Amino acid sequence: MKQYFQVLFILTLSVFMSNDVSAQLRKKTNKERKETSKKGRIDQTSLVDQLNPEFKFGNLGFFNGLSISTKANVGYKLSERFTIGAGGKLFYDQFAVTGSDPSVFDYGGFLLGRGKVTNEIYIQAEYAFMNYAADPAGFNIRGLSVDQKINFPLIGLGYMSGMGKWRFGVELMYNTNETARDIQRSVIEYWFGASYNF
Repeated sequence: MKQYFQVLFILTLSVFMSNDVSAQLRKKTNKERKETSKKGRIDQTSLVDQLNPEFKFGNLGFFNGLSISTKANVGYKLSERFTIGAGGKLFYDQFAVTGSDPSVFDYGGFLLGRGKVTNEIYIQAEYAFMNYAADPAGFNIRGLSVDQKINFPLIGLGYMSGMGKWRFGVELMYNTNETARDIQRSVIEYWFGASYNF
């Protein structure tokens, strides 16, 4: 009896698998090849489609001098909701004092991680590597006698709106380092800008 079940099982398997085997051996028609190549092109995502470049400006100040800053970054979209990336920042400050007005440039880079809450609202974390310039000779405006390098995290959220590839919006980032806040003279960094392929 056991032998009959084994033979029956083998025959059943061979019947079901014969269709698969013949389909694999059979050559594809031209129509099937075209459909397969179209599907392949649609499913493939290029590297450019995964990149998310952004350009922003912000932290404007017009009282007791002039302050303006800019940042640019490129992100790589791990998925529709999560992005990682890197970028750079530049801060310019001109101070209004008696006599000639001194100015300083602060610059640095940062790494970022972003998660979309909705299609417009996102949460972002950054880790900044900043180089703050010493105060100009004879001025003790920010309390820096020499250049100072500070690494620190920032956390915040943003909003991007628009249709198509370009989006425009605002971003608020909380500076977690007290020394960096004292030098920048603000707790929050705010940015306005454009994002491609957000």
